[in-house]
Amino acid sequence: MALDWKNLYCVLLAALMGAPCSQAWVQITWAGVVTAGFSTTFTCSSSCLSNCAYTWSLKGRDITGNTLTWTPDGLENSVDIQCAVLNLETGVSTRTTTIVEIKNPLSVQISPPNNVPSLNQSLDLVCHDATSRDPSGPSHWMDQVVFWYKDGQKVTLRDGMQQLQNNLTLHFDSLLPSDSGFYHCEISAQQARVFSSGYQLSFDPWNVSISGPDAVFPGRQSKFICLTSCTINVDCTVKWQFRDGFPIGQYLSVHENELKWTPSIPGTFQNFTCVAENAAVGRSAEATKTVEVKGIPLSGSESVQFKGLFPMILCLGLLPILHSAVNC
Repeated sequence: MALDWKNLYCVLLAALMGAPCSQAWVQITWAGVVTAGFSTTFTCSSSCLSNCAYTWSLKGRDITGNTLTWTPDGLENSVDIQCAVLNLETGVSTRTTTIVEIKNPLSVQISPPNNVPSLNQSLDLVCHDATSRDPSGPSHWMDQVVFWYKDGQKVTLRDGMQQLQNNLTLHFDSLLPSDSGFYHCEISAQQARVFSSGYQLSFDPWNVSISGPDAVFPGRQSKFICLTSCTINVDCTVKWQFRDGFPIGQYLSVHENELKWTPSIPGTFQNFTCVAENAAVGRSAEATKTVEVKGIPLSGSESVQFKGLFPMILCLGLLPILHSAVNC
């Protein structure tokens, strides 16, 4: 984590010259990437130099001391960590909160990776550890015990299901409709207990469509939404493509499955394509919508001039930004 040089200068000034810092401050630092199943030590530094009481707040628990060692369990992608410092001499309390992103090395994957789950076909779900090169089991986990969950409940093996490779693989001889659900695995060992990211097992083909008007007007904003039967950011991701040309207009905004556009050239057509995919399992589906920009078509020369205005406006808008950057 990057150091706060202003705060560091303040500490050095106070230590070398005995001069107090003009403003109380608190900073949380740590080294490396915070990873589920691995411990990370956080350090709380502050402008308080003597008679200081440090208190951490993490997931509803309070821990005292200026360092905190914590091992994430993989259930969260990020957490808020707070450090509060109390100067016992002055009674002044200062605190700070930082958001810590967590990397989860455990995931549920299908084997083989390009296999598409189909009813009445066999399938393997594998509890995969990205930190290990050993396919028979994660080397980081000594004396490991593996559990499987479906929709939040421990998996009960039925006929035609078995656990292989030290329970790291959940095997289906022949998939049934009742096997669909959200699966994740848990690895428990002496040093940690970690839950993987999940996998949505489904058999129905994905349905994708684009809602929004078939005709739009120059200078008027319109909204288009990509509708999918798969759960976005769980078992699929969504992206927009402009295969027949980028939309020309006064405004364009894309956020996940929502697109907003204000066209500028009448008498033209624009194609929007929405693609839902899960690269890990090789599944995808898409839909394309053709939108007409209503109005009196511009002549050839007018159209060229109008198209030239857009990059000119963009460049003019960037000039103040570039000017301020140069003068920094």
